Amino acid sequence: MKKQSTLGSSLPSDLTSEILFRLPAKSVGRFRCVSKLWLSTTTDPCFIKSFGTTRPSLLLCSIKGHNVFVNSIRSDSSSQPIHPYPTKVPGKHCYFSHMDSVHGLICIEDVDTRKPLVWNPTMGRLLVLPKPKMSSKHMKVFLGYDSVQGKHKVVCLPKKKTCYVCRVFTWQESWRTVETNFEHSVQDFASGRCIKGVIYYLACNRPGYDTVVMSFDVRSEIFHMIKLPTRIRWDMLISWDLLISYEGRLACIDEDNDKRLWSLEDATDKHKWSFQDFLSPLNKLFEVQGSTHAGCFKAFPNHIESLMPL
Repeated sequence: MKKQSTLGSSLPSDLTSEILFRLPAKSVGRFRCVSKLWLSTTTDPCFIKSFGTTRPSLLLCSIKGHNVFVNSIRSDSSSQPIHPYPTKVPGKHCYFSHMDSVHGLICIEDVDTRKPLVWNPTMGRLLVLPKPKMSSKHMKVFLGYDSVQGKHKVVCLPKKKTCYVCRVFTWQESWRTVETNFEHSVQDFASGRCIKGVIYYLACNRPGYDTVVMSFDVRSEIFHMIKLPTRIRWDMLISWDLLISYEGRLACIDEDNDKRLWSLEDATDKHKWSFQDFLSPLNKLFEVQGSTHAGCFKAFPNHIESLMPL
């Protein structure tokens, strides 16, 4: 043991980092217990960022009772093995918050305790957040990540109730109250997408009750309201919630024209949408939930719970 410890400490830090970088994610998680040096190397923000961006994966997720079943596979190669990530959740009625994995983390909602859960499948860790103080018993939870500050944030809004404020959780400050600046309500169908540090979700504005896209900048914590393309039928969008991520932009599928994909070209000021007609008519049989890092669409039968990029 002394010889092995001496050998490990004699390796240059950059060589140690390069060796760990070439290992599978589960091995890197286990090797954090080898020494303080390896723990420091593998938890360094630069190492985590490089490790995640060069190894894009797809996660197939489902929940049954207290058990969460997740399998991952490399999205850039079908010849890679499938890695299972089993774990248990504390509540009796838990479900995924209808979001993609956000920088390696997955948000889970506990209906009974109303405590959001944040799960790291690679490390096998499940963090139970404190119960947020809300005016409504039912809530919607969205997870976001700011790559500049390297911080995850959890946004909690009341469900089916007009909201003027929301609750934001950060690991350093716990829950805080943030004004939304826009009167709107979040429905059951609303799922979220975190794209380049901005959380997008569907909502109903008032007084017109039109369906709109709300955006929340994770870093500045500022909300914006974005109108959807006028050619999209509101009732179809409400029924299926067709917000996806495509080539680093927010996009939505036009159910009246199953080959058409609308993309948000300008998400800052003009909120300009453009469309492309290239989707397959098989969209009627399969559900499209975004695209991979390589630009391939993710489509699967409706009975599968969720498929998300890691």
